[in-house]
Amino acid sequence: MQVQRRSKASTRRDFDGSLEPNLDLVSSKIMETRYYEGCGREGPIRCIFLGEFHPVAGPKISCQFPEDYISKEVFDSISAYIIPKPQIQKCTMTINALGHKIVGYPIRIDNPRYERNVYLFNICFVCDSWSKTVQYEPVVKKLGEHLTIMEEETGFVSSGSSKLPTLLAHLLHDLNTHRKATLVEGDTVMHLKVLEVRKDPPPVHDYDVPVLVASVGLPRPGRPRRPIPPEGTETQSQEHLDVEDDEPFEVDMAAEWDLTTRQILPYINSYNHVSKIAADTNVEKTLVKSCIQNLVYYGVVSTIYTYKNELLFVSLANVGNPIFTLKQLMEKKWEYAQSIHSLFVDFAKAYDSIDRPTLYRILTRFKIPQKLVRMVEVGTRESRMTVRVGASPTDEFDVVTGLRQGDALSPMLFNLALEHAIRKVNTLNGGVWLNGQHRVIGYADDLALLGERKQHVIDALNCLQQEASRIDLRVSHEKTEYLHMHRYKNISEKT
Repeated sequence: MQVQRRSKASTRRDFDGSLEPNLDLVSSKIMETRYYEGCGREGPIRCIFLGEFHPVAGPKISCQFPEDYISKEVFDSISAYIIPKPQIQKCTMTINALGHKIVGYPIRIDNPRYERNVYLFNICFVCDSWSKTVQYEPVVKKLGEHLTIMEEETGFVSSGSSKLPTLLAHLLHDLNTHRKATLVEGDTVMHLKVLEVRKDPPPVHDYDVPVLVASVGLPRPGRPRRPIPPEGTETQSQEHLDVEDDEPFEVDMAAEWDLTTRQILPYINSYNHVSKIAADTNVEKTLVKSCIQNLVYYGVVSTIYTYKNELLFVSLANVGNPIFTLKQLMEKKWEYAQSIHSLFVDFAKAYDSIDRPTLYRILTRFKIPQKLVRMVEVGTRESRMTVRVGASPTDEFDVVTGLRQGDALSPMLFNLALEHAIRKVNTLNGGVWLNGQHRVIGYADDLALLGERKQHVIDALNCLQQEASRIDLRVSHEKTEYLHMHRYKNISEKT
């Protein structure tokens, strides 16, 4: 028993003694996993130093903060890149070596007042080797050019000014804490700011709907600005205000936008798509797209794609939209004595025919998050129904196809399924040209295929039938009508 206790005690001591090294090993492995070159994480500026070429001592660090952060051995090993050859001077450069990532902007000033008729220096930011540093490159460049001007005017850098350590310390603290800094030297004032580098925004399409996600400082059309209370007065609590009274349009940022953006901002209301905004503001559509893409880049708006046939399942107040569009097309074609061929298509048992597995694949193809797709799948599968015959219901039976009647989500799901079929039709040649090309106009499961030639309508119908069959939709030939309209001829016949 004594031997066993001694063994357990020694084991416990061995474990306790090795606990701290094991934790260090685990933490180092975690760091290697989370922080690595190219991980995209931003790190703080660890050090700022000024390197220069001394006419006697050669490349050296004349000033740095914190002191001795970059040792002489480390600097000597990379000095050829800190004070480089003339070919790569006045270029932003990044050096990743010896556990440090250094961003610099080497400067060369030619002037006979210097001992070798030239003065070389470089102001450098030092970060962790894994840190993303592209956001600091404009700051380093601007700072280097500012120091160049100060050096040419007063010799501020080469004279070893006693203000340099204070300047570097102030710069390091403000850039890390506030991501901006202001340097004042005599009558010279310079502002530095670290800007977030974002990815290029995706292209904006005609039927994208911009949604505001930040304040822009403009009221909605027809609504006055909210008055700013005078200083010293008590402001009303915002907790009881409803959404309409607490809109994000009150921050005064109007002066920061260009004229076109200021013109379209009041019409971004989470409902208007790009084409409607362009029509309402009388602004060229390409300019509207560019402005919205710029707003997306800066995080002011986000775009939501609405399908080109979003007239499906709108409120009763908007039922006239597709009818109005078709009426306008016919009036203009009549005015210019041009014919228009229309095929009014209806689907047989549209809701009850949708193939559910195909619908799930279509949702995935439209890049709808998999979590939502799975929720839709759970909500639509394993449906059971019963039919009342006389006064007694039948036994329950499984329903494996179609969408649930009366479900609030069913119109949108049917819209997506039909959109998948219509997109192929929109790639065909033909259609009716009037301020753009119109091939399909629709409401619910009723579609109108348009063309300036009969063959165009036939090709569109064949394509629609082929694509609709993939989701088990069938065209009802009994309800399908063909209309050929011309100023001298108006024929309606069954197809």
